[in-house]
Amino acid sequence: MFNKFTTAGISHPAQGSAEFDGSSDYIQLNEPFSYTNHTIAAWVYVNDDATDKYVLSAQDGGSDGIGLFLRSNEQVRYRLVDSSLTSTNTYSSEWIFVTATYDGTTQKLYIDCSQDQSATVTKTVSNTTDARIGSRSYSLADYFNGNLANVAIWNRALSSDEINSVMWKSYDGLTSSETSGLQAWYSLDDITSPAASLANMEQLAADKDATIENKAAITAAINALS
Repeated sequence: MFNKFTTAGISHPAQGSAEFDGSSDYIQLNEPFSYTNHTIAAWVYVNDDATDKYVLSAQDGGSDGIGLFLRSNEQVRYRLVDSSLTSTNTYSSEWIFVTATYDGTTQKLYIDCSQDQSATVTKTVSNTTDARIGSRSYSLADYFNGNLANVAIWNRALSSDEINSVMWKSYDGLTSSETSGLQAWYSLDDITSPAASLANMEQLAADKDATIENKAAITAAINALS
């Protein structure tokens, strides 16, 4: 469902976020996002549970494509084909800005704009399964449990300075250089009226050529908030 309010203690993203229930909520995208050079970024607030929780999956299987998720112990993991980077720390019940980049030679994982892990690897991303936000793309499992906002995908690796700048912006605030290579930006923000929230959700799907799964349940939940 989509929250009518931001999570307690949130300092950013100020515009709000979308809540995923950890059992059925996900957003099906109509593109595979198969880019060898890429950046995946998102504001993430995860609830502590004992399962893997996917932020974004653009994979045909477990050892190809791109996967960004939190493990069952709430460490962040960035999977690039068969190479994985895992954050030093665990994160739950707090907002973090997660960024994963690959420039063709170096795989990097950033937490709140600070580089946490890196590896020198040579990989080629070649997947055909349409991506998902909030679940694995190749099978409905490992649903995200928590809140997401500003999930963004570029077909190039952003620099650390760009990541630091983008972190604090909405889509409208991006510069022309920051939108270079930008393939998708899912604000997943919320607005106060339940009817407007539903319209916002449907407009997001239309703008991004996406399908919102379990729409009837989401609509009922939104209406129940009025």
